Amino acid sequence: MADKIDKTYIESLIANQVPEGRQIDYKEKYAFLSNGEKKELFEDVSSFANAIGGDLVYGVKEKRGPENEKTGLPEAALGLAGFDVHEETAKLENALRSSITPRIAGFQIVPVDGFPQGPVLVIRVPQSWARPHMVSFDKSLRFCSRNAT
Repeated sequence: MADKIDKTYIESLIANQVPEGRQIDYKEKYAFLSNGEKKELFEDVSSFANAIGGDLVYGVKEKRGPENEKTGLPEAALGLAGFDVHEETAKLENALRSSITPRIAGFQIVPVDGFPQGPVLVIRVPQSWARPHMVSFDKSLRFCSRNAT
């Protein structure tokens, strides 16, 4: 995942129908309000760091199957409506640093402008050599690793 993170990268994911897998996960919405949403995000980030690294891509709608199930294929990059880039990225950086131990070095949080509803947010997580990383949040201690979608 050494690609440059920009609008062309996001558009190529859609055009090439890059499926979710060990190194990429699509999320249509960004929610960081409830403890459950925070915990899921921390687990996703730590699972990438504990495996081979990857990108969490927020603001990309997934295709749905005949019974409305997610297919893991990107349908459209719509962006995140009402997303305050400066406030949310600062909040997210602080939360990731305080809720995953040991800290993950080198992760990037990149907002990408130019989409209909707002920016697409990419959290790029490198493979970590300081693993395993543990999520310590909301009275929970958990190790996660990604091996598939």
